Amino acid sequence: MLPVEVTPPLSQTWESISEGVTRTILRAAPGEKRVLIEIAAGCTYPHHAHATPDEVFVVAGTYCDPGVENGRAFPAGSYLYYPPGTEHRASSPANSEGCTILVWNSGT
Repeated sequence: MLPVEVTPPLSQTWESISEGVTRTILRAAPGEKRVLIEIAAGCTYPHHAHATPDEVFVVAGTYCDPGVENGRAFPAGSYLYYPPGTEHRASSPANSEGCTILVWNSGT
């Protein structure tokens, strides 16, 4: 059996991306990246795009992207697939509890 990589919660380093948005990189290796992002209610991750697909799983709370389905709110358990080159802005509605999302893509 190959060794399993483990990142204990206390060893995760959280960085501020913008007001009310923090992230921790769970795994970054050539060809793959896993990031956990917390977004406070009414806050938005900066507008961006990726050259590779970007996949988002809503772990907790309410997630929305103004450019997806007219800003529809997605609850925990939702999965979104952004094709390569898609511009997007991860956010959480002001009247929500915020959200935690797991993002994975093939970037480094």
